[in-house]
Amino acid sequence: MKALKPLIILLTLGLHTAAQAPTHTQTKSVTTSSSTTTISVTFNTPSTAGHLVVVHITWDKQNRDISSVSDTKNTYYLVPGSTMNFGQGSNKYRSALYYAYNITVTPGPLTIKATLDGANQTFAEIYASEYASVLTTADPLDVTRTTVSSGTTISSGAVTTTQNNELIYGVSIGATDAIHVGSGFTARSVAQDNIVEDKTGTTAGSYSATFTGANDWIATVATFKPLVTLPVTLTSFAAKQLKDKKVELDWTTASESGSDHFEVDRSNDGETWSAIGQVAAAGSLAAMQQYSFVDDAPYSGLSYYRLKQVDRDGSATISKTLTIHIEEIAAPTMHVYPNPAASYLVVEGAIQTVSIFNTAGQQLLVRSVPAGERKTTIDLGTLPRGAYFVKAGERSMMFYKR
Repeated sequence: MKALKPLIILLTLGLHTAAQAPTHTQTKSVTTSSSTTTISVTFNTPSTAGHLVVVHITWDKQNRDISSVSDTKNTYYLVPGSTMNFGQGSNKYRSALYYAYNITVTPGPLTIKATLDGANQTFAEIYASEYASVLTTADPLDVTRTTVSSGTTISSGAVTTTQNNELIYGVSIGATDAIHVGSGFTARSVAQDNIVEDKTGTTAGSYSATFTGANDWIATVATFKPLVTLPVTLTSFAAKQLKDKKVELDWTTASESGSDHFEVDRSNDGETWSAIGQVAAAGSLAAMQQYSFVDDAPYSGLSYYRLKQVDRDGSATISKTLTIHIEEIAAPTMHVYPNPAASYLVVEGAIQTVSIFNTAGQQLLVRSVPAGERKTTIDLGTLPRGAYFVKAGERSMMFYKR
């Protein structure tokens, strides 16, 4: 094995202190009264990266379906269960709801195009709405429901949200009569006497999109999770290689609110992570706080580290990732045998202490080497089968327990 040259890498993160309630940015609609296979809508102003876009489409040929919804940058997803027929007689329609999250933007306003798998008859319409402060690191769609019926009281049916401050998006299209905004909602579009509306669900619970109108209609509710960031202002996160083949992680917070602890995660590829330690958090304070953790058995070469900040309520958020590359120089030889080992392991070339680590970097056994001796035997009887690292001074080697 090889010894290590000192290396320091610093990553500065600016993280907000709380979840943010989603806000409406813009809505635009387009209606066509001709036979077509596509319908497009262009926002009035350029969109902002990371925002949510929700798109509702209605057309008048019930044996047609949407084959794609797209713009030049983003992927749109169908809201499950939102594609349904409604109306009767000469007023028969079909609707669907799509969305794109954590959007990438173009220099000008986004143009969103819906493509049918065949031409409609004489009518199609599209409504596009943009929202800020919606979850970006994972699919933000929480719950949804669509109802088709008739009557003066219009409701999508109730859904139960899982988080506070979710966006409650509602849309209703009438086959013949005008639709009006529901109580407690804000209307974002009243084009063609139909309604796109929304509100913020302050607490997790039961919600439905409600409207007023008459005759045949379709109503959909879809809720989207808010943007949630660390309840900690993390000002720095650094990795420093020590002389004894260890890596020291240091981070600083400027303020904390309801924080319980930090879990330190490590990876050798940036994809598969293992928890290697935990550091208690200060909890709640508005002053600078410094933390430190030492990884006793880092990977050779490139290692990835991240922090999982865990709140007192059990919720957790992952920090950005930093990397550290271990530079190596020649070191004295260490011999380990037998390998694979059964009940014992002999280590030659060790001085002072010999330690055994699992592949997650957790220290399992420590054996002191008597002064003047260069060989020691370690009892492996308590270890299960698997791969391990043996470490002596600045040298380490992998072995297998049968």
